[in-house]
Amino acid sequence: MGLAYYYHQRLVLLAVVAFLCAGLFPQALGKGHGGAVNPAVAGICSRTPFPEVCKSTAGRHASKYPVIDNLAVLNMQVEAFSKRTAQARQHVAKSARTIPPAQKQALTFCDTMYMNTQDTIGAAQRAITFKDTSTAKIMLQLAVQDFDSCDRPFTQAGIPNPMGKFDKELNQMANNCMTLANMI
Repeated sequence: MGLAYYYHQRLVLLAVVAFLCAGLFPQALGKGHGGAVNPAVAGICSRTPFPEVCKSTAGRHASKYPVIDNLAVLNMQVEAFSKRTAQARQHVAKSARTIPPAQKQALTFCDTMYMNTQDTIGAAQRAITFKDTSTAKIMLQLAVQDFDSCDRPFTQAGIPNPMGKFDKELNQMANNCMTLANMI
C-alpha cells in the first residue's frame, strides 16, 4: 500500500493543482470568463467620455500588450475603432442589397465616408506610433467628420439611416480615442 498510495496522492494533488490553475490563470492574465476586463484597462477607460464602450471594445485587445498604460489603451481603442469601421462597411454592403434606390445611393455615400475614415484612422495609428498626438487628434477629428457625414443624405431625403447605430458607436469610440490621446 505504501508506494501505490504515495503515487495516488501525488496524482490527486497534481490534478487539484491543474484544476485550480486552469480556473485562476485566465483571470490573472485578463482573459477571464464572462467578459472580464483587465483592471488596468478598466481604470484608464473610466476616464473617457464613454467608459463602457471603451472597456467593451479596447478591453478585447489587452492580451496583446505586455504593459497596460494610456498609450496601450489608446492603441487598443484605435484598433477597435478601425475594426468597427470595417464592420460598418460590411453592413453597408449587406444593407445595399435589400433597400430602395434612394437609400442605396445614400448608403453608397456612407461607404465612401467609411472608406475615408479607415484611411484617417490609419494615419492616426501611424501618428500614435511616433507619439505625435497633435496629428493623431486631427486625424481622429477628420474620421468623426467623415462618418458623421453619412447621416446627411438620409436626413435630406427624409428617410431612416440604417447606419445610425454604427455612427453613434463610432462617434463614441472616436471621442474616447481623442480623450486617450490627450492622456499621453
